[in-house]
Amino acid sequence: MEAMDGVNPEVVRIFAAKEDRRQTLARLPFPEKVHAIIKLQEMAATILCARGKMVRPWNVSATNEKNPSALTPTNPGRIV
Repeated sequence: MEAMDGVNPEVVRIFAAKEDRRQTLARLPFPEKVHAIIKLQEMAATILCARGKMVRPWNVSATNEKNPSALTPTNPGRIV
């Protein structure tokens, strides 16, 4: 990451860590990215359900979980 003049060193460290995290996530295999999205949907669903919204995260069958190359959403629900 290039130097940023006049910026607190802690902020520079945070931006560098953020960029490293983005690169790490970009290198993940596709099935792991889908799994991460499902986890995020489940976390959001908990909050949205508490607010009275009807939401449904993607449902990935157990068969697909045993075969990561087949990991695709079988129920692409919409989180509003």
